[in-house]
Amino acid sequence: MSDVARLPVLSDAFARRVSYLRVSLTDRCNYRCVYCMPEAGVELVPKADVLSFEEIERLVRVMMRFGVRRVRLTGGEPTVRKDLVQLVARLSTLGLDDLAMTTNGERLAELARPLRDAGLGRLNVSVDTLDPARFHAITRRGNLDRVLDGIEHARAVGFVGTKINAVVMGGVNDDELPSLCAWAWERDVTPRLIESMPMSDGALFVPGRFVAAADMRARLGAAFGVLEPDDGHGVAGVGPARYLRVAAGRHEGARVGIISAVTEPFCETCNRVRLTATGQLHTCLGLDDASDLRTPLRTGDDDDELARKVLFAVSAKKEGHHFTACGAGGPRKHMVAIGG
Repeated sequence: MSDVARLPVLSDAFARRVSYLRVSLTDRCNYRCVYCMPEAGVELVPKADVLSFEEIERLVRVMMRFGVRRVRLTGGEPTVRKDLVQLVARLSTLGLDDLAMTTNGERLAELARPLRDAGLGRLNVSVDTLDPARFHAITRRGNLDRVLDGIEHARAVGFVGTKINAVVMGGVNDDELPSLCAWAWERDVTPRLIESMPMSDGALFVPGRFVAAADMRARLGAAFGVLEPDDGHGVAGVGPARYLRVAAGRHEGARVGIISAVTEPFCETCNRVRLTATGQLHTCLGLDDASDLRTPLRTGDDDDELARKVLFAVSAKKEGHHFTACGAGGPRKHMVAIGG
C-alpha cells in the first residue's frame, strides 16, 4: 500500500480537516435565480468536458481514502442531470456516512421516491419566499407550487432532516423571515437563512439588498422572542450554518440556521472542498483556486497520483476569502457552476 493510501485524514496548512465533498453534477439549471446567475446567463461547458458517473465515483473513492465520508450533490441543478438516480445508487454503496443533495425542488415531486429508494439520505431545497409572484421574480421562471409539492412528496416517502435555504435580500424577501421559519417548523423542516455573496465578480450585487446575519437575528428575535445558540449543531462539525433555538413560546425548541459568510465568516472551521462538473477541485467557494483533476483522470493517472494532486491542492488552501458587504472581494466564478 502506498504512503498516500495510508493517510487517515486530509488537512490543509491551517490544520483544518476536510471531511465533506460537494460535487457539482452540471452547470445547467432550469432556473435563473438572481443571486446565482447573471441575467445574461453564463457560457455553458461542452458536455464532453463534464465528468461521467464513472469518473465522479472514482474521485469520490479517492477522497474517501482521506476519510471524507460526507458527499453532497449540487449543480447547477442536479436534477437536470440525466440518470441522476443511477449515480445516487452507485454512490450509496460506497460506505458514506451521509449522501445528500441540494435542489431547487422543481422536479422533486417526481424524483423524491426514486432518489430515496436509490439511497439518497437528505435534502436541502431552495425556498426564498412563500409568495408565488416573488418566487417567479427571484427564480426568473420557477413555480412555487411545484417546489412546495415536491417538499411534501419528500416527506411522504421518508426523507427526514430536510432543510430549506433562503438567500435573504433587502426589499425582496427580508420581510418574510418569520413566516418562512414558521412554515418550515410546522413541517419538521429546518430553515436556513443565507447572506448573499458577491459571486460572478460582483455582477450579482445590488446596492441596498444586502442583509447581515445580525439583522436576521434581530428580526427573528422580534418575532419569536429569545433565541439561544444551538451549540450541538454548529459550523465546526457539520456545515456552515450557525444554529439558534427558540427558547420559549409556541415554537419553543425550533431551530433556524444562519449562514453568514460575509459578515461573520467561518473560514477557520471550514471542512469542505468542491468538485465541479468538469473535474475542477475548489478548496474555497470565495476564491478562484481551481485545481484540474479531469485531465489527469483522463490521461491515465492512477488513484495514488490523483490522491497526491488532491493533497497538493488542499495544502495550498488559503486561510480565508475576502467577501465584503459592499459587493467586493468575490471570485469571478459563478455560483451556478460551483453549487454553493
